[in-house]
Parts: sequence; C-alpha cells; structure tokens
Amino acid sequence: MAMELTFDEIPEDLWEDWVWLVSPSGLVRTVEEDTQPLMSSSYQLTSTYTFNLPKVALFSLVWSCRLDGEEGDAEGFERAVRLDADRALRDLAFLLRNYPLVLRWKMEPDRLSELAPNMWDDVMAPPELLWNVPPELEGRTMDLESLSIDFFNPFVPSLRRMGVHRSVIGVISPVKSLERVGLAMSVEGDDDLREAVESSICELERRGLVESGEDGMMRLTEKGAKMVETEPLSDCLNCRCRVEEVMEYEMGGDED
Repeated sequence: MAMELTFDEIPEDLWEDWVWLVSPSGLVRTVEEDTQPLMSSSYQLTSTYTFNLPKVALFSLVWSCRLDGEEGDAEGFERAVRLDADRALRDLAFLLRNYPLVLRWKMEPDRLSELAPNMWDDVMAPPELLWNVPPELEGRTMDLESLSIDFFNPFVPSLRRMGVHRSVIGVISPVKSLERVGLAMSVEGDDDLREAVESSICELERRGLVESGEDGMMRLTEKGAKMVETEPLSDCLNCRCRVEEVMEYEMGGDED
C-alpha cells in the first residue's frame, strides 16, 4: 500500500528566511567522532554530528521560554529571556550529553518483554561508552539486519517503562563533539564555533525572527513565532552514521 505524502506549504512571507534557516550558509558545523569497533563483530561505526547553529539558538530561546514560564502562564513564546552564545552552547552541550547513539537488537515486542531486567535498570545517565549484551541474547550473531542504531535517550522514564533499554547493546556518547562545544564555552572571542553562534543570533535578529530588549533579554517576534510553528527545531542537532565491515586477509605465498 502506497503511503500518501502530505506537506504544509511554507508561507510566502517566511520563504526566504525558511530557506536560510534550513541550510544557513557558513553557520553549520560538523564534528566526526572516533571510529568505534562494534564489540567483537566485524563491524565498526563512525558517527558525525551536525549543528545547525541558527536552529540551536532558536531552540535555546524557545526552551528557555518554557523553562522560565510559570504554570498557567499564557505568554508562551512571547516571553523575554536571556539568550547569548553561552546559553546556546550550554543547551547544545545538554542535548549532546543526553542524546547518545544507542545500538539495539531489532526484536518483536513480545520477545522484548521476555528479557530479564539487567544492568541498564541501574544506569541513570548516558555513559561515554558502554557495551552490554542481555544474557538471553548472548551468542546471537551481530549483523546489519539484526542491528538498530537510534539517536535517542534510553534512560527517560517512558522508554524505560517500555522496556526498550533491555534490548540495548551499547551506548556511544559524542565525546569529541562535547569537547568541541566545551572549548567554545571556556573561551571568549577567538573561537570559530562561539563566533558562529554569535553570528547566528545576530542574523536571526537582522531577519526579524527575534528582537532584543533590555539587559540582554531577547524574545521571538510574531514572525519568529510563526517560523517556529512552521519549521521544526528538533533537528538543530543531527547525527549520521557510517557502518563499515572490517575485512581480514591472510597473507600467504612464497617469501622472496
């Protein structure tokens, strides 16, 4: 059965800024992580993280509006909050720390429910690197058909209640990406990533998507709120993975 594709048309008054926001020239950064061998299998994985910095800044602003608001407060996105490079970088670091790559076995729900609780029940935060095979799955062949690579947090309560974490093989956190963001947070001025975040905020303001107020406070404009409702910000941090099979060759023949 063919899936029907639908889309929401981008409003004409947002088109030019939407095109820029989706692919902001000069304001996207990528970090390639170290290659990780997948346990004792013949595969290795290399992940590359991409930061869309204008989206990171907008995400930080919207997130701050929600966090700083009080229950029942209807002001929503129009609330003025503090937004600068430090705030945006801290929020980016939070996302990196809490959304690692998660490798799981592909399993049917009824088979998943049969797995006994294991060490993941006691892990409350993503480690840098941790491998584990549920006892019931020891000896199972690891291949690309049985492996699922997800970009999500297996430690949140809803996923734990689903038992998803029980099928986890390992967690790979973005160590080099975190180090890069940490460097930008620790210095002022002459840092390419920090300067790109600052430029992103300035460009958002120039395009009329945000506006500054007193004491460094900023808020979404009406146009900015419309943009946020039109274009998702959840992909401000993206990850793609390259999985390669490592081939072993035996050298033979006569020696010279």
